[in-house]
Amino acid sequence: MYTDLLNDAKKQLAGAIVHKKHPFRYFTLTTVGKEGSPHSRTVVLRGVESDPFTIKVYTDTRSAKVQQLIQDPRAALLFYDSSQLLQLSIKAQLLSATDAESTFAALTEPMKKDYSSTLAPGTPIEGPDQVTYNFNQGYFTILTFEVISLEYLKLKRPNHLRIRFSAEENWKGVFLTP
Repeated sequence: MYTDLLNDAKKQLAGAIVHKKHPFRYFTLTTVGKEGSPHSRTVVLRGVESDPFTIKVYTDTRSAKVQQLIQDPRAALLFYDSSQLLQLSIKAQLLSATDAESTFAALTEPMKKDYSSTLAPGTPIEGPDQVTYNFNQGYFTILTFEVISLEYLKLKRPNHLRIRFSAEENWKGVFLTP
């Protein structure tokens, strides 16, 4: 049963790459700021590998999350599917932040826009129409996270199901009180 649930979690994550409407496609990424406080934001799942267990997201190189992860590589990733009542809570560590010119070049024009604003994300502006872009100067980075542990929580009757898997324990599952 343990292996089935871990495989289900990985299958669900991989499915979010293929199916754009999958609930796990958008998830919450939490990092730690230099002042020690958590910073959460919604990001898009861009890649999943099973072995080693990694998760990828795209971001603007100048975003606060990149600096936060460089200072403290720990991160929390939270996925939730309201139709299945399934939550995956992942502890991860930044493995790499890679500038990928070839991946950026292959993006569609609307996607390039997300990584080509003249000003860095979070810079104060007068209004949304003040944002300008330089498509010759992309600030595209792929963040790759190594999954350290995963908690699988399935809300169901008569008993909720909660199990933790961790790299430290060779991905052997242990049931937890929900």
